[in-house]
Amino acid sequence: MRVFQAVLMMGALCAAVLPVAAQKKAADVQVVEAKAVRDGANITMDGKVKITGEKVLRGLVIVFDFRSPEKAVITTQKTIVDEGSMEKGKEGVFHAEMVDSVRAVSYVVRAFDMHEKELHVSNAGPFPIE
Repeated sequence: MRVFQAVLMMGALCAAVLPVAAQKKAADVQVVEAKAVRDGANITMDGKVKITGEKVLRGLVIVFDFRSPEKAVITTQKTIVDEGSMEKGKEGVFHAEMVDSVRAVSYVVRAFDMHEKELHVSNAGPFPIE
């Protein structure tokens, strides 16, 4: 009888822990559009992001990690999308010229608020550089 109770307790404990471990934190920012085109010694970045998190963001900074064919990060550059408050559902656009890194063939997107708190990003890439 004690063995049965111990097995039952272990099963209940595992069942209670699994849903918590399986849950992922919801994204704060979603990349809706992203395009990068080489233009001489620069890379022109254009895109649109949407705030999907519940909390109001205090500004939004987009960070681009440019990657080599081996998928190693070559350089990281950033641009400010908005310095004000951004609520759920608000969209922001970015247009920026970045210094070209010759070996870069793709990039991924990360996001931070103005206080340098990293945000969760959905559809973060990798995106090709045309």
